[in-house]
Amino acid sequence: MANKHVLLVNPRSQHPSFKRQRNISRVEKTDEHETQSLKSIQALQKERLRIDAAAFYTRRKLRNEARTIPFPKVIDLVRIYFFAIFNDDLKYKFFKRYGLSPVEYNQFNKTVLFEILDEQLFADFDRHIRQIIDSAEGTSYEHQEFNLIALILNFEFVGTDNRVQTTRESGLLLTLISSSNTVASIQKKELFSLLETQDTNYTYDERNPDIIAVKRLSKQQTTIIANNIDIVRSITSTRPLKIRPGVYGTVRRDFGFTVDIPEHLATVGVIDTGVSRIEPIKELLTTFSYDHTGYGAFWDESGHGTAVAGLIALGDDFQKEVSNRYIAKARIAVIKAVHNNNDELNIPKLLADIRHARQNYGIRLFNMSLNIPLAKKYNDGYGHFAYELDKLSYEEDVLIFISVGNVDQEYLKEIIEIDAHPDHEYPTFFYKPDSSSQTHNCKNTNISEPAESLNNISIGALAGNLEDNNSVDITPDCSYPAYYSRKFHFDYSLPVNGTRLKKNQFNKYLNKPDLIFEGGDLFEYASGMEVLRSPLTIGEQFYGRTCGTSLATPLITSYAAQILSMYPGLATQTVKALLINSSIYHKETALPHFSSRSDKLLKKLVGFGRPQKDKLLLNEDHAIVFIIENEIGNGQLLTIPIHLPSYLKTTENKIRFDISMCYSFRPVKDNHLSYLPLHVSFNLVRNLPVQDIAYVEQSEYGIKNGFSWSEDHFGLENRIFSNAQSTSYMLQPKDIQQVGDAVALAIRCLSKTEIPESDYQYYSHARHKVSVVIRITEIAVANAPGELYNEMLACNTIELIDQLTGDIDADLDV
Repeated sequence: MANKHVLLVNPRSQHPSFKRQRNISRVEKTDEHETQSLKSIQALQKERLRIDAAAFYTRRKLRNEARTIPFPKVIDLVRIYFFAIFNDDLKYKFFKRYGLSPVEYNQFNKTVLFEILDEQLFADFDRHIRQIIDSAEGTSYEHQEFNLIALILNFEFVGTDNRVQTTRESGLLLTLISSSNTVASIQKKELFSLLETQDTNYTYDERNPDIIAVKRLSKQQTTIIANNIDIVRSITSTRPLKIRPGVYGTVRRDFGFTVDIPEHLATVGVIDTGVSRIEPIKELLTTFSYDHTGYGAFWDESGHGTAVAGLIALGDDFQKEVSNRYIAKARIAVIKAVHNNNDELNIPKLLADIRHARQNYGIRLFNMSLNIPLAKKYNDGYGHFAYELDKLSYEEDVLIFISVGNVDQEYLKEIIEIDAHPDHEYPTFFYKPDSSSQTHNCKNTNISEPAESLNNISIGALAGNLEDNNSVDITPDCSYPAYYSRKFHFDYSLPVNGTRLKKNQFNKYLNKPDLIFEGGDLFEYASGMEVLRSPLTIGEQFYGRTCGTSLATPLITSYAAQILSMYPGLATQTVKALLINSSIYHKETALPHFSSRSDKLLKKLVGFGRPQKDKLLLNEDHAIVFIIENEIGNGQLLTIPIHLPSYLKTTENKIRFDISMCYSFRPVKDNHLSYLPLHVSFNLVRNLPVQDIAYVEQSEYGIKNGFSWSEDHFGLENRIFSNAQSTSYMLQPKDIQQVGDAVALAIRCLSKTEIPESDYQYYSHARHKVSVVIRITEIAVANAPGELYNEMLACNTIELIDQLTGDIDADLDV
């Protein structure tokens, strides 16, 4: 089988607009009704506001008394928890009435951090709060000057204790607010002056203006900064989650195999603990490297980076069979981000190194099996690290493979073996919000930053180890998500600020991890994944066993490298779409531990599923993969015909279209709902003139009921989107007869409007790159020889991907 994927270049048609209405008036009225969450003043709300007002006054007074650096003005922040979504209309009203300007939107834009821009107007906020507190119960909000307060569940002053979120003195990240206040630039200069006066080693990059990595700050220095520099929103730790070196087992005498190195291998940047120049992979290491630690990029103290590099370089062949010779799957460029388990992660420097590796050496794939500590809270927004990675991925066409993190093994051992409880059992352990356990909260199994990154790929782990056995330990079966793996943190069933999200806000595609792969299991030695080790490492030498999402991640990265080695001209979002398109996983009904659950927990653990290697690079005779890399503008509709061979009409065979789409985007900072403001979706439709599809009902251009758009856009401003979508369409023999000689892929695009003006102008006028993978499979009624691949080539206009001019990094010095 040598049937390669091809580019589909049939003539496209586009239209500048399309019909968007679907009960749109009813949808829009919903927001207007939400602005009157409470019709009258309730006793409970009065008590909440009374407590909040007292605490607000106290915390503000304490912060002002703690200041030791005089500034012309201060920048005070207030966080308000709303019943309703805080939209542009409310933004205007709260600014005009109370002088409040939003700094950050979170919790699906129901929780907003404000800067107090006008103290005189804000005095009215305090006055209105006190009017409500002093009012008679049942007083109506309607037609009152304080009616906006009806939207508020709680509010709080952001004091020093809100900003300092770690007790560590080293490895800190300072995140800053973006403020139009003239004193903001003065405070920023003072901040740098403080860091330099204290002889503090810090990293700052103008390309990432809102983050500063600090090597070390004493508690006193941290307090001075937090008390005085208002633009510092948070001070957090950047130490990655504990790295498991896997030091147990037997000692080997040598590696016992050699590696063949093909020409034209893609290079992967390995962001980890360094990589030892061990015999099997030393010829695959590039001569250039990056080191943040001062110990040298090729000194791997823990062995973690070496294990990861070995999995990328050798791929899953190494686990599946014992051989004296393997074929290399990728070259390795080392980015040593940490040396010891407790080292900090210098995020600005890491971002600069990724950018440098892309611009100077053409590297487009990166593996990061490291995470920031702590699980993300339920329904929390996108963190700064994820934002910077998404921005970098968009600007440089890179793809970063990120592990979702592991639940700590000591913690798991304690709650399983020592503090046993029904809610600690698999898979209830992952999700039981009303648990009675005193030691475990299911939010601790949520993904860790920056795994929420949307432009990149996040990876979870299955408990298997790719060996021909089922040697799991604590996980029920090797095909199950591992006990230590982590789940998506969005939970649409949980109320946000006392009210539930609407169903039209849910998104069935948005999920992290994106994909899942084998990573071994705890705690039995035989259940772990075999990895390469340095012969100089204490404990296991040459080989070892360990487990984690940090091992599943490089195995999928290795698949991506193989794609780019064969098809170097593809965009990285096309690589992502190919991985998703090839992925499958069991349905809940096939897994006894999940079959009775109705909470979509399995989906939150596995995403699109596990990539299938046999579908990634080549096609069988009865199938073909068409790739489309195109651009589309805001408001446009695009159609691409897909011609069908005439012989299909003479058979009783079915045709299945598995279509996956990915697109990169420029993220909107500090805005949960509009972080991804771009909606792009697809549908398989009749091959009609594009203007007909643009303005008629779906019943007229659709092939049949059930062939729906991959994602809905109605309720545009309040809906969250996904830039990775995949769905299947099955054409029965009668459908093939009805559609004629062709079907068409339709793609539509819209942008949100309730975003900053600069972002709105960009999204309104830019051409947005979209990658689509279409896998067409002929399902024969009998064992007839497949002929679809060649027949589809004959009736469609295609280009060979190898003929493209891409960023080929095979010429790097080794």
